[in-house]
Amino acid sequence: MSRKIDPRIKRTKRLFKDALISLIQENYDKSKLTVQTIAERAELNRATFYLHYRDIDDLMEQTINEILEELHETMKGSSEDAHSQKGSSRLVSFLEHFYRNAGLYKVMLENKEFRKRVFAILLDIVTYWSDYRKMKGRSFNVPNEIVAASVLGIVSWWLEEGTPYSPTYLTNFIVERFK
Repeated sequence: MSRKIDPRIKRTKRLFKDALISLIQENYDKSKLTVQTIAERAELNRATFYLHYRDIDDLMEQTINEILEELHETMKGSSEDAHSQKGSSRLVSFLEHFYRNAGLYKVMLENKEFRKRVFAILLDIVTYWSDYRKMKGRSFNVPNEIVAASVLGIVSWWLEEGTPYSPTYLTNFIVERFK
């Protein structure tokens, strides 16, 4: 039997996560980030922090997992109509999620582990798209890994530049490059 998580625990964890994200988005020096700083931002105390997390790395890992799970959930919703749009709706959903959380992703993509996990998600999208194209009798002349790495580079640039283009425009740009 599954036990429900106490809403107070959910709220507390959300406050710590939001505090971490807020500090990250402000380009707070990560080497100077302390439990005390996070606790003060969350308006909670250090003892409460240690009830839920081992250390800052544990909070960071759980936050990354939640962000990627949210991204994964976003991607699920786009799969129903993906074939009708040449498989590109997954990429649009991916980019819309990044657009809504641009400040966070801009900083988080500096984390090597996070970047690897985002690459894996992109590789799934590209593979799905490639399989669709093969089904239609057209295939890529470029390995999926190269396409995924290129898309990740484009997304990183897009975030660094302050998302000057809409997710739909960027998707169309990417699709045109890899016809």
